Amino acid sequence: MQENNNLREDNSNSTKYTTESEIDRVFSVFQSFNKNPEIQKHPSDNQDEKVLTMSSLGQLGRFGNQLFQYAFLKISAENRKAKVECPSWIGQSLFGHDDQPITRRLPPAIECAENENTLFDIIPEFIPYLEKSAKAKSCRIDYDFLTSESIGVDLWGFFQFHSHIFKPYQEYFRSLFKPVDELQIPLRHSLNILQSKGKTVVGIHIRRGDYITEPRAGFTLVFPTRWYCQWLESIWKELEEPVLFICSDDLDNVLPEFAKFSPVTTKDLQVQLPSSFKELNIEFYSDFFLLSHCDVVCISNSIFSFAASMLNEKCKSFVRPTWDFDKKFTSFDPWDSKPILWLGDENPKFFKNFIDILTITYTTQGLLTMIKSLIVYIPLSIIKGWVIRFYLGYKVHGYLGLCRSLLYTLGFKFAWRNFGEHLN
Repeated sequence: MQENNNLREDNSNSTKYTTESEIDRVFSVFQSFNKNPEIQKHPSDNQDEKVLTMSSLGQLGRFGNQLFQYAFLKISAENRKAKVECPSWIGQSLFGHDDQPITRRLPPAIECAENENTLFDIIPEFIPYLEKSAKAKSCRIDYDFLTSESIGVDLWGFFQFHSHIFKPYQEYFRSLFKPVDELQIPLRHSLNILQSKGKTVVGIHIRRGDYITEPRAGFTLVFPTRWYCQWLESIWKELEEPVLFICSDDLDNVLPEFAKFSPVTTKDLQVQLPSSFKELNIEFYSDFFLLSHCDVVCISNSIFSFAASMLNEKCKSFVRPTWDFDKKFTSFDPWDSKPILWLGDENPKFFKNFIDILTITYTTQGLLTMIKSLIVYIPLSIIKGWVIRFYLGYKVHGYLGLCRSLLYTLGFKFAWRNFGEHLN
């Protein structure tokens, strides 16, 4: 046990949590892919050992995404009695995981989704880049991979399939994300303080940040605080001694709107993180833990609060925003729902079109934010997308790849249609 504790301490220096947007973090996973000194390009031993790896864990997406990724990896390995290898990530410090670091480069197994595009489809240079880095052809996988017999691959994706896929593994899923005792003790103390303020704890998570600055993405849905207040007013008198708990990445701006409900935040709950955790920037986890113990939960269209809902074993009612602005909110079962609601529902849009951005931003955030989206956020988002694609194109094929990416951007979709020839 002491050895495992030492491992967590060693890894903690490299698992510092970030608040970068999901789009910005795409660069992190590309840049780190070839720099991990633990990876051997051509393993010389244990090649027959059952193993699954996830070299992108901790880099491809923030905390909520990482929980889904790790759960998919661990469930897949458990079903095969296979060993897991992955890089250092925040879960080693929070949950005490001590999986072996990656010792081999395996062929990429890249997620796909029926009737919808993934990041790997939208960025055509992504797959050839991964294949060139691994020096191996890739395969595409969906949720059936959980119970297949495939081994010896490196999993790439977000794996945010409809949550009923994970329902048979509910107990195991939850067991993966229980905080270590050193962290759980002070968090339980804060939870007791929160629960002492009333008999029904109502938790609301409000996501802002990159959901505002990335208006093109088909999942960025930002509701005005007044809509949350209207929902609260509709249920408040029906609850027994309710107390409101608010968490948000823009707390100072959203909190005043809820003044009439006397909201409580982690700042009011004397959360005292152990000194060994203070360098990790994990204040966000206090919100996550408390949200997973509320009696009524209203989430944002966010994996962060959806994952907290999946871990919540006592909640009586779960509510989330919808793209139907007449209806605004709807009840959901966190173990039988889509983790993220994309615009378009059954025909999800990876990117909103221009009209979508204008109408949705104006309706939910007002004229000023709509104008700022037009002249700042949308151009920056497009430029960042181009930079990522041109970077990958260059990494795959040098200046030829850069030209192919430019052609693709100009509308010549055939430019990256056949990319198998780059392997050498």
